[in-house]
Amino acid sequence: MKLLPLLAALPLLCASVVHANSLMSVGYFNGGGDVTAGPGGDINTLDVRQITHLNYSFGLIYNDEKDETNEALKDTSRLHQIYLSPKVASDLALIPTLRKQNPNLKVLLSIGGWGARGFSGAASTPETRAIFIRSAQAIVEKYGLDGIDLDWEFPVNGAWGLVASKPEDRDNFTRLLQEMRNAFGQKKLVTIAVGANAESPKSWVDVKAIAPLLDYINLMTYDMAYGTQYFNANLYDSSSWPTVAAADKYSVDFVVNNYLAAGLKPQQMNLGIGFYGRVPKRSVEPGIDWSKPDAQANPVTKPYFGSQEIDLFKSLGYDLTKDTYVKYNDIVKVFLQDPQKRFTQHWDDEAKVPWLGINSADGKTLFALSYENPRSVAIKADYIKAKGLAGAMFWEYGADNNNELARQLATSLGIKPAQ
Repeated sequence: MKLLPLLAALPLLCASVVHANSLMSVGYFNGGGDVTAGPGGDINTLDVRQITHLNYSFGLIYNDEKDETNEALKDTSRLHQIYLSPKVASDLALIPTLRKQNPNLKVLLSIGGWGARGFSGAASTPETRAIFIRSAQAIVEKYGLDGIDLDWEFPVNGAWGLVASKPEDRDNFTRLLQEMRNAFGQKKLVTIAVGANAESPKSWVDVKAIAPLLDYINLMTYDMAYGTQYFNANLYDSSSWPTVAAADKYSVDFVVNNYLAAGLKPQQMNLGIGFYGRVPKRSVEPGIDWSKPDAQANPVTKPYFGSQEIDLFKSLGYDLTKDTYVKYNDIVKVFLQDPQKRFTQHWDDEAKVPWLGINSADGKTLFALSYENPRSVAIKADYIKAKGLAGAMFWEYGADNNNELARQLATSLGIKPAQ
């Protein structure tokens, strides 16, 4: 899709005006509405004085994808419209009360998330896009929101086949964002979240075309502890805990530079910070180098967790056969307070992040969990300022420990808490 030359030359509009003299802290809050995101948190316990923007997650999309399991989303009379679960709708009705904590708070509804269906279909034609946009406008007006955030994380790719996708997604996404901007004008925020994968700015999202249409773009610079990578969100590469497969060699800096190379300006992006940790996949399943012929039959690493380690995590409430995601508040209250002291804290001064180790039966230190803490968050804030980025985004507020990471982020970015 070719945009008008004038449009392509426009600067990033709202972000360049509204946030010219300040940095952003955009906090996602998992209120519910998507079973893949886990149970929703309690909005009444949320402290929004440390952030500038709240992305309430998630609204979903009525769709006709064959693998949709949520019966509520199969209503054909509402195809391509936005669905709000009863809890999400009741929470959004409380936004005026929440704003009393922080009168300057901007509140957006985030639509989508990991595994969310319906984007490819809703973006397909002018008619389907119009249905979707009218639905978004109605929600923004009804609940007095400041805008919409789209978390179509894997256009074209379809989350490696998990959701419907097609090659036209890239251009259809641009068309959808153009038409949303036309519909909302400059009085409402239109933002997106994009994946860390190196292919995203190359072939999934037309970065140069969409940047002028958006107030800012949130980079999901986390969830890297897959394949043969140890760290969830290492700022730089680690020589102590290196990857094996070259294709897995991800870092926050690598992702940022990929988007810069694709044409995104520093002031157009927020750096994503995970308020959680991950057990590296290579600890529980073989690491594969997919660039090698017959790769699946020849793994390049072996799992080093046995039944002892798996059972340890299970006793703490985490089944690693289902998920490797560990909330920061559990890391602080459960893992670091383990009365048997089975976890040891470490710091990787190259990666600039902490990690937890556990001892194997033969006394060897095993890499157990990569996460963020106040020290690593402060360093990422310094990186944001050094790179000239717009600010930070984090997932998600309900996983914080008494606002510890949100407070550190605000302090390091120079954001004064609302009084």
